[in-house]
Amino acid sequence: MFEISLARETWLHRLPAGVKLAVLALAGAAVFLVGDHRVLGGFVGVAVLLPVSAWLPIRAVAKQCLPAAILIALLALFHVLTGEPETAFEVSARLGTVILLAVTLTLTTRVSAMVEAIETAARPLRAIGVDPAKVGLTLSLAIRFIPVLFALVGEVREAQKARGLEGNVVAVVMPLLVRTLKMADDLADAIAARGYDAE
Repeated sequence: MFEISLARETWLHRLPAGVKLAVLALAGAAVFLVGDHRVLGGFVGVAVLLPVSAWLPIRAVAKQCLPAAILIALLALFHVLTGEPETAFEVSARLGTVILLAVTLTLTTRVSAMVEAIETAARPLRAIGVDPAKVGLTLSLAIRFIPVLFALVGEVREAQKARGLEGNVVAVVMPLLVRTLKMADDLADAIAARGYDAE
């Protein structure tokens, strides 16, 4: 129930999960270290072109990105209103790049492939008592659920807006909490069914 990757025969789908995870990690770090606006613009351009080159449906990408895009737009607006347009651009470019790259990764990579790649990278940690399988599962699910949680926030907000409760924080937070816990419970059952222990 936590698999949302889309089956396609493109170069990005065929690229090993380990390579894509490494690129995400490096790009995610680099985009927050760069201050040149031209370079940041380049990062955004590449992040936009990647899902296009993988023939991902615009609707699927937008569905995952829209809630995050709204939050980014609000942050940017805040900085513009406080007289910091350059900061608004930097925040938008950095967060937008990371979110779009993460969404592209989840739509082009199976969770099982991410788990396997992270397990392989984490094998040296076995020497200090760390289970690579659990590290792989934890990190891959964290990456996977970033866009899922943003999408869930958007769905709850839209549902409450239709009921005229958009301005009621409790009316948004409570169903969001319930749905998140239900999703976590279903996920725990799925993991247990696949033989992962809880120790």
